Amino acid sequence: MPLRRTVAAAFALAVLGPIAPAHAAPPPSAPKLDIEELPRPARPDERKETAYDPNSVLVRFKRGASAAAKDKALTGRGARSASAVAGTGYVKVRTQGAATDMLRELRRDPAVESVSLDYRRHLTAVPNDPGYAYGDQNYLNTIRLPQAWDRTKGSATQVIAVVDTGVDVNHPDLKGRTVPGYNAVTPGAAPTDSEGHGTMVAGIAAANTHNGVGVAGAAWTGRIMPIKVFGPGGTAFDSDIAEGIIWAADRGAKIINLSLGGPGTSSTLHDAVKYATSKGAVVVVAAGNEGDDTPQYPAAYPEVLAVGATDTAGALTDFSSWGDWIDVAAPGFGIVSTGPGNQYYIGSGTSFAAPLVSGVAALVRTAYPSLTPAQVIARLKDTARDAGPRGIDPYYGNGVIDAFHAVGGAWAAEFPQRAAGAAEPNDVPARAIAFTTSITGTSAMEGDVDWYRYESDREKTVTFRVTPPAYNDTWAQNSDPILEVYDKELRLIGRADSPNVTAQETVTAMLAAGRYYVAVRNYNGAPDTRPYTLAVFGDFSAGPSPAGEQTWVWDVSPADFASGVARGAAPAVRFQRIVDPASVTADTVRLVHGRTGATVAATPAFDAATRTVVLTPEAALQDNTPYRIVVDGVRDTDGAAQAERFRTTFRTVDEAPSPVGNPRATGGVGTATLSWTTPAISDLDQVIVRMAVGLTPPSSPTSGTAVYAGTGSSVTVSGLNARNAYAFGVWVRDRSGNLSAAASARLIGSKVLINGGATTITRGQAAVVTAKVVRGDKLVAITNVPVQLYVRTKGSTTWTLVTTVTTNRYGNVAHTHKPSSSVDYKWVFRDSTAYIGAESAVRAVTVS
Repeated sequence: MPLRRTVAAAFALAVLGPIAPAHAAPPPSAPKLDIEELPRPARPDERKETAYDPNSVLVRFKRGASAAAKDKALTGRGARSASAVAGTGYVKVRTQGAATDMLRELRRDPAVESVSLDYRRHLTAVPNDPGYAYGDQNYLNTIRLPQAWDRTKGSATQVIAVVDTGVDVNHPDLKGRTVPGYNAVTPGAAPTDSEGHGTMVAGIAAANTHNGVGVAGAAWTGRIMPIKVFGPGGTAFDSDIAEGIIWAADRGAKIINLSLGGPGTSSTLHDAVKYATSKGAVVVVAAGNEGDDTPQYPAAYPEVLAVGATDTAGALTDFSSWGDWIDVAAPGFGIVSTGPGNQYYIGSGTSFAAPLVSGVAALVRTAYPSLTPAQVIARLKDTARDAGPRGIDPYYGNGVIDAFHAVGGAWAAEFPQRAAGAAEPNDVPARAIAFTTSITGTSAMEGDVDWYRYESDREKTVTFRVTPPAYNDTWAQNSDPILEVYDKELRLIGRADSPNVTAQETVTAMLAAGRYYVAVRNYNGAPDTRPYTLAVFGDFSAGPSPAGEQTWVWDVSPADFASGVARGAAPAVRFQRIVDPASVTADTVRLVHGRTGATVAATPAFDAATRTVVLTPEAALQDNTPYRIVVDGVRDTDGAAQAERFRTTFRTVDEAPSPVGNPRATGGVGTATLSWTTPAISDLDQVIVRMAVGLTPPSSPTSGTAVYAGTGSSVTVSGLNARNAYAFGVWVRDRSGNLSAAASARLIGSKVLINGGATTITRGQAAVVTAKVVRGDKLVAITNVPVQLYVRTKGSTTWTLVTTVTTNRYGNVAHTHKPSSSVDYKWVFRDSTAYIGAESAVRAVTVS
């Protein structure tokens, strides 16, 4: 599953337009909210250079730099300070020359701490609300938002800053939901919406819900802070975006939504994001609509939550950008929301997936108000539902957001992994499928690469052609094949990748007699189950085409997307190139845990003769757990370094979990505390504890009396009859429903029999207080256990510990005590690993 790197281009992150005016809830006969679908994002027709202000840079001077030094840094280079970027510490500097030249010059100036180009970013494109009630918002069920609302509807204190094109605060579905905002483009002016994008984002995040109008917002009772950073045309500069972020953070925004982005990183923008996080804001960013793995900013910054887009079924859309910087995904296809002028829009883009997540983040912050921004992000990631390749992956990150689980509800099953094509596995050259004239395949799994082999009987010129499935604008997953042709040594001889998603991809090559390999991969990350066709035709005499770059990996085991892999497996990679043995290390060839992203402790052993490295894990792999084999940074014997990371995903066999370790029962007075060690499994559902009276534990997790079901490691049961024996059964259940063998623990009942004695003594006389501790069932003495004697003044409710005495071989205890006034005594037997504790009856002694 190699990742594809391409030259970046500026992009539009959403396509919008007016649909219909707002209106009250329709009568039951009305089928749905009156909406009209607009064009969705498409792959850019061509790549362009990253856009920025050609005559400006953003400069931050070093602390303590003098005014003279600052002036010299600028005027000496024909530049001038145009304006301060409020709240950032940067100033916008204008020059008559090229911004890139000024950037290079100022980086060398001793008075300058940081300087960057001013990049231009683009837009990423059970209530009674009609849009929800009539099915226009079914995608809310994908993230289980209605169930989440049953636990929390958010809070008016959860302010979501929409850093965007502005917001129509007078829209019927937004009226009363906004707080004062800011216009960074024209300070002092109202942050009115010039494009419609910001109003739509605001409605998705927090439209008035259960008001009988329009659509339901994710945050239900949240508030919107409109921050306008885009001017006409749908573009914004980093200087304005950074200013808007800082303004929102300084005024208490709890969540900051950035449905914008572009390639190219900026210290100005990154510093603003880090500042907002330090002020307590969760920053949620749309991943972008490039459809490839070019990093988009600010989504790729580590402090933010980057959101990809899916359809209602939880499948990645073909426009959603992807890469290791993706954190989660959410619906972003056919999203309905508010628009300027009392209208409603429907659109697609990661722009509209992000505000859904922002709204859920507001619910999480309401349910768990003490969480830091990093902890909120961690919770949203940890509770997401796995989708696509198992475990953390570059398409969905940790998975599709699960609002209900995030606010404390029960987990839901993973989205099912899609079935592989009929020819799978053909993920590496070693498993290439032979073909002669034509063959069909699919890109049915995210990141799938299909390998084929073709035998040339003589020198000839042929054309290899891939015909993609028919493009369907209403279909969220349209594959866009890339075609690569290799010689028998796996050296690239031709590659085709047209930006026209409807075009056939063709490579014409002059072949010699012998074997050739063809690879077909998808430009975007979307799973398309419809078949493509690979064909070869032509037959002309010619010499062979020159060979180019050689691929690195010939074979890998287990195969990509394999399941049911044994826990004792030792993954292996066989290289096509002659690899420098010194470059094959635990850092360059790794086994990675698919759920945590941590490298698994494993020893690589490389055999230069077979070009094969075997990874032997130090411990057995966890069951039903995704893992990744990652090859990154090896070198060949000519010194060439691997430029593109290679990885595959597999999942281990689903076995019954191991039982809990160290089951222990500790008795108290009428109580029992059970503790255990939960086995280290990645798919734990719950530990189940059941109880039965007597010494025989329950036979199944449905028999006896329920004591506990959860993910903790202890439980205390109260209200027990101290005279009875109790037996406990403990089971581990995983998310597939598999049960471990039972573990058990027992406690025997007890009685403390306080003996009679003098009921009246004279002042200064001692009372002898005795008792016997016996089993509750057989009245057999319990020996060598501590028993506590308590006393209280007659008429008082406060007991005071007098002493602790250990029972003798007959179970007896005795203590002589000289009370100063009339008192009550009792003996208490507690905290035993074998018995339920008990108390004696009260013995009253009157002092006369």
